[in-house]
Amino acid sequence: MYDLIVIGGGPAGLTAAIYAVRKRLNVLLISEDLGGKTNYHLDLPDVESYQIIRGVEVINKFKSELEYLRFTRLMERVEKVQKIDDGFMVVTRDGSHLETHAVIIATGTRQEWLNVPGEMDYLSKGLCYSALSYAPLFIEKDTVVIGEDDLALRSAAELAVVAHHVHVVGPSEQALQTPLGQKLTKAENVTILSEHQVVRVEGNGYCNTVV
Repeated sequence: MYDLIVIGGGPAGLTAAIYAVRKRLNVLLISEDLGGKTNYHLDLPDVESYQIIRGVEVINKFKSELEYLRFTRLMERVEKVQKIDDGFMVVTRDGSHLETHAVIIATGTRQEWLNVPGEMDYLSKGLCYSALSYAPLFIEKDTVVIGEDDLALRSAAELAVVAHHVHVVGPSEQALQTPLGQKLTKAENVTILSEHQVVRVEGNGYCNTVV
Protein backbone atom coordinates (compact mmCIF):
# COMPACT_ATOMS: atom_id res chain seq x y z
CA MET A 1 0.00 0.00 0.00
CA TYR A 2 1.25 3.47 -0.88
CA ASP A 3 1.46 6.29 1.63
CA LEU A 4 0.25 8.72 -1.02
CA ILE A 5 -0.99 8.66 -4.61
CA VAL A 6 -0.96 11.94 -6.52
CA ILE A 7 -3.33 12.13 -9.48
CA GLY A 8 -2.30 14.72 -12.05
CA GLY A 9 1.02 15.60 -13.66
CA GLY A 10 0.84 19.38 -13.80
CA PRO A 11 2.89 21.74 -11.62
CA ALA A 12 0.74 21.10 -8.52
CA GLY A 13 0.89 17.33 -8.89
CA LEU A 14 4.61 17.28 -9.58
CA THR A 15 5.32 19.58 -6.64
CA ALA A 16 3.24 17.41 -4.31
CA ALA A 17 5.07 14.28 -5.47
CA ILE A 18 8.48 15.92 -5.06
CA TYR A 19 7.72 17.00 -1.49
CA ALA A 20 6.41 13.51 -0.70
CA VAL A 21 9.64 11.97 -2.00
CA ARG A 22 11.67 14.39 0.11
CA LYS A 23 9.64 13.33 3.15
CA ARG A 24 10.50 9.72 2.26
CA LEU A 25 6.92 8.72 1.69
CA ASN A 26 6.05 5.78 -0.52
CA VAL A 27 4.43 7.88 -3.25
CA LEU A 28 3.10 7.28 -6.75
CA LEU A 29 2.21 9.99 -9.27
CA ILE A 30 -0.36 8.94 -11.88
CA SER A 31 -0.93 11.00 -15.02
CA GLU A 32 -1.25 10.50 -18.75
CA ASP A 33 1.34 13.21 -19.33
CA LEU A 34 3.56 15.58 -17.39
CA GLY A 35 3.17 19.31 -17.58
CA GLY A 36 -0.56 19.85 -17.80
CA LYS A 37 -1.60 23.19 -19.21
CA THR A 38 1.95 24.51 -18.99
CA ASN A 39 2.74 22.44 -22.08
CA TYR A 40 0.98 25.23 -23.97
CA HIS A 41 2.83 28.49 -24.49
CA LEU A 42 1.73 31.63 -26.27
CA ASP A 43 3.59 33.16 -29.20
CA LEU A 44 2.81 36.69 -30.30
CA PRO A 45 4.20 38.83 -33.10
CA ASP A 46 6.63 41.51 -31.92
CA VAL A 47 7.19 39.72 -28.62
CA GLU A 48 10.66 38.27 -28.09
CA SER A 49 10.74 34.60 -27.12
CA TYR A 50 12.66 35.33 -23.92
CA GLN A 51 9.70 37.39 -22.69
CA ILE A 52 7.50 34.29 -22.73
CA ILE A 53 7.78 31.86 -19.84
CA ARG A 54 8.10 28.41 -21.36
CA GLY A 55 6.09 26.14 -19.11
CA VAL A 56 7.87 23.08 -20.40
CA GLU A 57 11.20 24.41 -19.06
CA VAL A 58 9.73 24.86 -15.59
CA ILE A 59 8.23 21.40 -15.72
CA ASN A 60 11.55 19.88 -16.75
CA LYS A 61 13.04 21.17 -13.51
CA PHE A 62 10.28 19.47 -11.56
CA LYS A 63 10.65 16.29 -13.57
CA SER A 64 14.40 16.12 -13.01
CA GLU A 65 13.88 15.40 -9.32
CA LEU A 66 11.69 12.41 -10.14
CA GLU A 67 13.54 11.24 -13.24
CA TYR A 68 15.76 8.75 -11.49
CA LEU A 69 12.88 7.35 -9.42
CA ARG A 70 10.90 5.60 -12.15
CA PHE A 71 8.82 3.68 -9.62
CA THR A 72 7.23 6.97 -8.52
CA ARG A 73 5.52 7.55 -11.90
CA LEU A 74 2.72 5.75 -13.70
CA MET A 75 1.77 7.17 -17.09
CA GLU A 76 -1.85 6.08 -17.07
CA ARG A 77 -5.38 7.44 -16.74
CA VAL A 78 -7.29 7.16 -13.48
CA GLU A 79 -10.83 5.85 -13.95
CA LYS A 80 -12.07 5.75 -10.36
CA VAL A 81 -11.14 6.52 -6.75
CA GLN A 82 -13.10 4.77 -4.04
CA LYS A 83 -12.92 4.72 -0.24
CA ILE A 84 -11.82 1.53 1.46
CA ASP A 85 -11.46 0.67 5.14
CA ASP A 86 -7.90 1.90 5.64
CA GLY A 87 -7.55 4.38 2.81
CA PHE A 88 -8.44 4.56 -0.86
CA MET A 89 -8.47 2.35 -3.94
CA VAL A 90 -7.34 3.99 -7.18
CA VAL A 91 -8.39 2.18 -10.35
CA THR A 92 -6.57 2.99 -13.61
CA ARG A 93 -7.59 2.46 -17.22
CA ASP A 94 -5.28 -0.54 -17.60
CA GLY A 95 -7.16 -2.31 -14.79
CA SER A 96 -4.67 -1.71 -11.99
CA HIS A 97 -6.12 -1.46 -8.47
CA LEU A 98 -3.77 0.57 -6.27
CA GLU A 99 -4.27 1.01 -2.54
CA THR A 100 -3.09 4.10 -0.70
CA HIS A 101 -3.51 5.76 2.68
CA ALA A 102 -4.05 9.20 1.11
CA VAL A 103 -4.84 10.75 -2.27
CA ILE A 104 -4.08 14.18 -3.68
CA ILE A 105 -6.19 15.02 -6.74
CA ALA A 106 -4.32 17.65 -8.75
CA THR A 107 -6.01 17.27 -12.11
CA GLY A 108 -6.43 21.02 -12.51
CA THR A 109 -8.81 22.47 -15.07
CA ARG A 110 -9.27 22.04 -18.78
CA GLN A 111 -10.05 24.78 -21.24
CA GLU A 112 -13.48 24.89 -22.85
CA TRP A 113 -12.99 24.74 -26.59
CA LEU A 114 -14.82 27.12 -28.92
CA ASN A 115 -15.20 24.40 -31.57
CA VAL A 116 -15.09 26.90 -34.42
CA PRO A 117 -13.04 26.99 -37.64
CA GLY A 118 -9.53 28.35 -37.12
CA GLU A 119 -9.32 27.60 -33.41
CA MET A 120 -6.77 24.80 -33.67
CA ASP A 121 -4.82 26.69 -36.36
CA TYR A 122 -4.14 29.61 -34.03
CA LEU A 123 -3.94 27.83 -30.69
CA SER A 124 -0.93 29.36 -28.89
CA LYS A 125 -0.47 31.74 -31.83
CA GLY A 126 -2.31 34.68 -30.38
CA LEU A 127 -5.13 32.48 -29.07
CA CYS A 128 -4.79 31.31 -25.46
CA TYR A 129 -6.88 30.18 -22.52
CA SER A 130 -5.30 31.96 -19.55
CA ALA A 131 -5.52 35.71 -19.14
CA LEU A 132 -3.77 35.48 -15.79
CA SER A 133 -0.70 33.85 -17.35
CA TYR A 134 -0.40 36.02 -20.43
CA ALA A 135 -1.98 39.40 -19.62
CA PRO A 136 1.42 41.17 -19.44
CA LEU A 137 2.04 40.24 -23.09
CA PHE A 138 -1.03 42.19 -24.22
CA ILE A 139 0.12 45.62 -23.08
CA GLU A 140 -1.50 48.28 -25.29
CA LYS A 141 -3.01 45.65 -27.59
CA ASP A 142 -6.61 45.14 -28.69
CA THR A 143 -7.89 41.91 -27.13
CA VAL A 144 -10.95 39.67 -27.16
CA VAL A 145 -12.28 37.63 -24.23
CA ILE A 146 -14.85 34.93 -25.01
CA GLY A 147 -17.08 33.44 -22.33
CA GLU A 148 -20.36 33.76 -20.48
CA ASP A 149 -19.50 33.36 -16.80
CA ASP A 150 -17.62 35.27 -14.13
CA LEU A 151 -14.33 33.68 -15.19
CA ALA A 152 -14.58 35.52 -18.50
CA LEU A 153 -15.29 38.75 -16.65
CA ARG A 154 -12.32 38.26 -14.34
CA SER A 155 -10.14 37.64 -17.38
CA ALA A 156 -11.46 40.80 -19.00
CA ALA A 157 -10.77 42.79 -15.83
CA GLU A 158 -7.22 41.43 -15.74
CA LEU A 159 -6.63 42.46 -19.35
CA ALA A 160 -8.35 45.84 -19.02
CA VAL A 161 -5.55 46.98 -16.73
CA VAL A 162 -2.87 46.60 -19.41
CA ALA A 163 -4.57 46.24 -22.81
CA HIS A 164 -5.56 49.09 -25.11
CA HIS A 165 -9.06 47.69 -25.47
CA VAL A 166 -10.95 44.56 -24.41
CA HIS A 167 -13.95 43.13 -26.25
CA VAL A 168 -15.98 40.69 -24.14
CA VAL A 169 -18.02 38.31 -26.31
CA GLY A 170 -20.99 36.37 -24.98
CA PRO A 171 -21.24 37.23 -21.27
CA SER A 172 -24.53 36.20 -19.66
CA GLU A 173 -26.93 38.79 -18.28
CA GLN A 174 -26.51 37.20 -14.86
CA ALA A 175 -22.75 37.72 -14.98
CA LEU A 176 -23.18 41.31 -16.11
CA GLN A 177 -25.40 42.06 -13.10
CA THR A 178 -22.59 41.28 -10.68
CA PRO A 179 -20.48 44.15 -9.28
CA LEU A 180 -17.61 43.16 -11.57
CA GLY A 181 -19.94 42.99 -14.57
CA GLN A 182 -21.28 46.46 -13.80
CA LYS A 183 -17.78 47.83 -13.42
CA LEU A 184 -16.68 46.40 -16.77
CA THR A 185 -19.80 47.75 -18.47
CA LYS A 186 -18.76 51.26 -17.43
CA ALA A 187 -15.06 50.88 -18.25
CA GLU A 188 -13.92 53.10 -21.11
CA ASN A 189 -11.64 50.50 -22.68
CA VAL A 190 -14.10 47.59 -22.48
CA THR A 191 -16.83 46.74 -25.00
CA ILE A 192 -19.49 44.21 -23.97
CA LEU A 193 -20.97 42.10 -26.79
CA SER A 194 -23.51 40.10 -24.82
CA GLU A 195 -25.68 38.85 -27.69
CA HIS A 196 -22.85 37.76 -29.94
CA GLN A 197 -21.30 34.37 -30.68
CA VAL A 198 -17.93 33.58 -32.20
CA VAL A 199 -18.22 31.67 -35.48
CA ARG A 200 -14.59 31.53 -36.62
CA VAL A 201 -11.05 32.65 -35.87
CA GLU A 202 -8.84 34.13 -38.57
CA GLY A 203 -5.29 35.35 -38.94
CA ASN A 204 -2.10 35.42 -40.95
CA GLY A 205 0.39 33.29 -39.08
CA TYR A 206 -1.06 34.64 -35.83
CA CYS A 207 -4.65 35.15 -34.77
CA ASN A 208 -5.69 38.71 -35.56
CA THR A 209 -9.43 38.47 -36.20
CA VAL A 210 -12.36 36.96 -34.32
CA VAL A 211 -15.61 36.81 -36.30
